[in-house]
Amino acid sequence: MIVREAREAGRDNMGWCGLDMRVRRLAVGMPAAAGVLAAALSVALVAGEPQETPFPVETAKAERAMNQLQQALLAKLKTAMENGGPAAAVEVCRTEARTIADEVAGAQALELGRTSHRLRNPANAPRPWARAVVDGSAGVKAAAEHLRVVDLGDRVGVLRPIGTAEMCVRCHGPSADVRRNLGAALAAAYPQDRATEFAPGDLRGWMWAEVPKGAK
Repeated sequence: MIVREAREAGRDNMGWCGLDMRVRRLAVGMPAAAGVLAAALSVALVAGEPQETPFPVETAKAERAMNQLQQALLAKLKTAMENGGPAAAVEVCRTEARTIADEVAGAQALELGRTSHRLRNPANAPRPWARAVVDGSAGVKAAAEHLRVVDLGDRVGVLRPIGTAEMCVRCHGPSADVRRNLGAALAAAYPQDRATEFAPGDLRGWMWAEVPKGAK
């Protein structure tokens, strides 16, 4: 297995609740909690500058799928925050995030997900091919990381870093603060939670995709 690093032009590694996002104003006139969320997250879910990678077609397909997952999940989280606050957003992640990823993956004929060196959901453990990168990047700043492309033989593995934005610390910051913010909701949803103690700018995790070689 060969791991190659893809040079990126001007990527902003900001993210929220496991999402890698770039800045755009989402909405106005929302309730206070949702307004803060929109201001903090404000994302543009479009592909960045063209990437130079060993497998440009497969890499571009992976990034399109990642962007679709971001867009769909963010829409659900935004609605949850408007209607029920952070606890409702946690419930969306617990009950709907995997379904959304599977729907996007099925439509794009690839595999897709999120992972981290500090998991909230054990089902998001790194794929074997991704583990060395995920574990080796633990504790670094998001700005120090970039796209990774892995030759898997008949497939191409793509990893894209997820940064920690200011708003992320409400669910992923100091453990005492997270318990105060989310209390029983987080404990009930994720009893094995390890996804805390992150600060703004930290590498929170990775989005990953596996794309068949030759995919269009």
